[in-house]
Amino acid sequence: MIVDTIALTKGLKTTFNKAFKAAPAPRYGGLVLKTTSKSNSETYGWLGAPPPMREWVGERYVASMEDYSYEIINKDFESTVAVDRNEIEDDQVGMIKPRIMELAVRAKAYPDILISDLVIASLSGLAYDSAALCSNRTAPNDNLLAGAGVTEANLLTGLAAARAAMRAFTDDQGEVMNIVGDTVICHPGEEVFFMKILKSTTSVGATGAGEFNFWRDQLKMVIVDARLSDDNDWYLCAGGYALKPFILQTRKSPQFVALDKKDDEQVFMRKKLLYGVDMRANAGYGLFRYIVQTVNA
Repeated sequence: MIVDTIALTKGLKTTFNKAFKAAPAPRYGGLVLKTTSKSNSETYGWLGAPPPMREWVGERYVASMEDYSYEIINKDFESTVAVDRNEIEDDQVGMIKPRIMELAVRAKAYPDILISDLVIASLSGLAYDSAALCSNRTAPNDNLLAGAGVTEANLLTGLAAARAAMRAFTDDQGEVMNIVGDTVICHPGEEVFFMKILKSTTSVGATGAGEFNFWRDQLKMVIVDARLSDDNDWYLCAGGYALKPFILQTRKSPQFVALDKKDDEQVFMRKKLLYGVDMRANAGYGLFRYIVQTVNA
């Protein structure tokens, strides 16, 4: 059988694109500000909070905003599979397509890995203000809280404390921002509890029959991440605002690529046709005020 690699590549690219489109959206998407990069890196100097509204008396008051210099440098990412030429010559294309589809699914989900890495590094990774994303900043903007434990009662208490702390955060001019946390990030060990809060009509730990579950209408999503290294810590985030706790910067979206011509070295010498995906992007921290970490010993 003569291998028509041009037609094969075209067909596999179509397979990749369809699978990519159909794949689930990244789980962290609601907590991510998506930006488009046009160079090797981008600098975010505008991450400080803008001045609050005020009564206009006389001339406008032009508030000076602190000039931050937070840079996110783009990185290259790839995934590649090798296909033996015999598979093509034996008309085994149907066995190759699932591998290409899996490439697409994992490429679409990869931003979750980038954001997950940032969550894991929350106690050391620096935000735009040169402090760790979650740290004991000057009150009232302390977004690193100590929890009392991971029993249902303690988690309920901790959730209320995190939400109250986030509401009290102030902007760069000292104005209370009243930020409403609506998303929890947790380890699978806490999944059942937080899903109860998210879905149950009756309050978790209720002392009376039919007691109203306040949190059911307040939390919008629970993101369960098995990559989190500590099964006792969890995070409350605010995803309902224009700015987010994380930034996903894209220079080049995931693209299907191929190296499968008969005169390519790896085809000629090793009978291997290469198919893959590559992208150029990176992620970084957005506004620390939109995330609170609760640490349980």
